[in-house]
Amino acid sequence: MKNAWIISFIRIPLLIVTLFFVFILLKILGFEPNFFFLPDLSVIYFTVVNLICYVLLYRILKKEGRSIKNLLDFHPNRIGKDILYGLFWLFILYIPFVIAVIGTMFIMYGTEFIHHFQTVFAGNVENYSFTRPRWLIWFAACISLIFPFLNAPIEELMYRGYAQRKFIIKYKRVWISIIIPSIGFALQHVMLAASIQGAIVYAVAFFVWGLGSGFIYLKQKRLFPLIICHFIVNIAFSILPIIFLITGDY
Repeated sequence: MKNAWIISFIRIPLLIVTLFFVFILLKILGFEPNFFFLPDLSVIYFTVVNLICYVLLYRILKKEGRSIKNLLDFHPNRIGKDILYGLFWLFILYIPFVIAVIGTMFIMYGTEFIHHFQTVFAGNVENYSFTRPRWLIWFAACISLIFPFLNAPIEELMYRGYAQRKFIIKYKRVWISIIIPSIGFALQHVMLAASIQGAIVYAVAFFVWGLGSGFIYLKQKRLFPLIICHFIVNIAFSILPIIFLITGDY
């Protein structure tokens, strides 16, 4: 069971350490980022952590006599159906996700929540408005092209494919087995926030997303449709550095 707990929460310290090194490297190179979190450059440190987690999961599965291929449960003859399911799960998961975002903001700001979207999702722009060198934006844009292909499968393999399944075998209680990986899934997304308020909203919303994904995996018993769903979300997120590059807004 130790491995299931490690897989559920290892990404959080890894992201913090990797982001710290990115932050320090920028300081050494003469740039002055004031805000520790750098949402627009997150594809860089998330990709580093994805590679580390892939190696970790590969070794754990190898010791257990299993493989990542087995966990993926990919069948070429079902790819069309899996894509359709992925799109369907995207629609289903976004409903509680949006409700969680709005509900959390309503609790924080009351009926005035509609005026605080910039505070939550953009934060104080001055905190991270340092001048980014063109090579750094190019690098982030290139990384963003491969980011969805790494992040979606690795996160789903870790949280749903490995940890959730292990917890169900151990605890025999479905909701505990879904909740534990969902907490880890939610906490790592705090690293994407541009403000403290945003961190709270992200934690709640992605926890709800994690619960929904866990329940879908429990019922459908197939991981690949969820990977496709996650992949589509990551594509939308990873184009941010490319937008900065095209608009020159850096």
